[in-house]
Amino acid sequence: MQLAPNDVEITVGRQTLFLRPTLRAAFRLEQKYDGFDKLIRALFTGRLSAYGDVIKEGTGQRSALTDYLDNAGDTPLAVSLDLLVGPMCDFIVSLTGDAEAAVEASKGKPISFKEYHTRLYRLATGWLGWSPDDAWNASPAEILEAYQGRTEMLAAVFGGKQEGGDKTLDATKGEVSGAVRAELNALGDLTNTTMAEVRG
Repeated sequence: MQLAPNDVEITVGRQTLFLRPTLRAAFRLEQKYDGFDKLIRALFTGRLSAYGDVIKEGTGQRSALTDYLDNAGDTPLAVSLDLLVGPMCDFIVSLTGDAEAAVEASKGKPISFKEYHTRLYRLATGWLGWSPDDAWNASPAEILEAYQGRTEMLAAVFGGKQEGGDKTLDATKGEVSGAVRAELNALGDLTNTTMAEVRG
């Protein structure tokens, strides 16, 4: 997994733009086009508003260029769209998260991207304690890696295996005692600065 995904660079005329694959961009684009496949199809068929949407969400801002693309209709462009399709498709793929983790997780029940992005948001704001703004501005890969680090840290601090067995405890299914759950919740409280406050 690439922890901090590289921004995708595109050049439109004399303007160079950097598209960052954030959870906010992933959620909005997937919802607006009812799937990444339809968004990619819109790019390949030359739908200028799709190019504008990708640029707006990837850069996090509107510009004269995105306003033009939104309203261009059939107006000819002085830019070759062929040069933009590849980088924009790379950007869209990076919005889906970690491809390696997706292969490992494919043994489970398939979920929609809307549900996937909602779960990532919950992980970031709930389990990781990030602010909503931090969650929206992180990439899916960054959220997954931070969550993995958090679970490894909690397993190292509190132990994650039952005695005499290989089964990992699942706090969401009541397999952890109330006292341990209380300590875990206290760890997430950033006002606690010592273990005495956590256990207090």
